[in-house]
Amino acid sequence: MSGDRSLSIEQRVYFLEQRESIRELVTDYSMAVDDRDIETISNLFTEDGAFAHADGSSAMESREEIVAFYNGRLGTMGATYHYPHSHKISFDDETHANGIVLAHAELSQEGITYYTGLRYMDRYRKEDVQWRFVERYLKFVFFMPMEEWARDGMAQENRKRFPGEGELPTDLPEMQPTWIAAQKGNQ
Repeated sequence: MSGDRSLSIEQRVYFLEQRESIRELVTDYSMAVDDRDIETISNLFTEDGAFAHADGSSAMESREEIVAFYNGRLGTMGATYHYPHSHKISFDDETHANGIVLAHAELSQEGITYYTGLRYMDRYRKEDVQWRFVERYLKFVFFMPMEEWARDGMAQENRKRFPGEGELPTDLPEMQPTWIAAQKGNQ
């Protein structure tokens, strides 16, 4: 919708401004998680917001559940550093959008520095003048101790190493239909 050339110049400027507001939402999320600012995290999600991992290991279906998750989860971590990279945004209409955020994070848990590469699959809704997350769905490329990742992490299968859980399958790229088709074609 926002790239539609039949839109007026005013509509195109509106969508450019909204795109920037959504990018600020994603940045605010990263900083709030790293700063342990639970009040801001709460304000970034809609009341009916959802937050989940693609493997089903974590799933919250309301702002209240998301806040409880972060209150518990962040209390077990040391310093963290989340940084979004590329961000693709598409608009359904003036108050609803979808996004894919490619990101990395560095996390300290149980005295070990973990490194993770992930994609956030987002849905956004504008409420009054503020964009909020309706849904954040995480797909992991890897999650492992940084020293293991640096040694040969991307060459491994099952690149998730959540503390205390052993080796787990990753969501990306192995679960993508295009990856699966390409692997079948290479056999």
